[in-house]
Amino acid sequence: MVSHIAIPIILILVVILLLVLTGQYADPIVAVPSLAIVGFISYRIFYVVWKTRGRNLYTYTGKIGKALDDILPGKEGYILIEGERWLAISDEPISEGDEVIVIGMENLKLRVKKYTRVRA
Repeated sequence: MVSHIAIPIILILVVILLLVLTGQYADPIVAVPSLAIVGFISYRIFYVVWKTRGRNLYTYTGKIGKALDDILPGKEGYILIEGERWLAISDEPISEGDEVIVIGMENLKLRVKKYTRVRA
């Protein structure tokens, strides 16, 4: 996919067009910094986009949290994951304060199970 290359080129061409239309293209004091700033900003934007492509920032599967309520099998209760309160359901009994791990998401409810740490 070439879009990560095409958009900075389009931005640079727009800046060049603006410099030509305003008559500032012959003034290197205006033209060179303008092109450098637009080039750098374009590079940083698309570097971040390229590095984060395909990453789902809103997935909670595999994250570990803490039960804020007692959660009975098939019932709902609240858990705390990364500082956020989530409504959760479980197929096993979970007591308040137990560590839980997220195994899935159903609508806006997280499906969790009790988490047991493995000690080496």
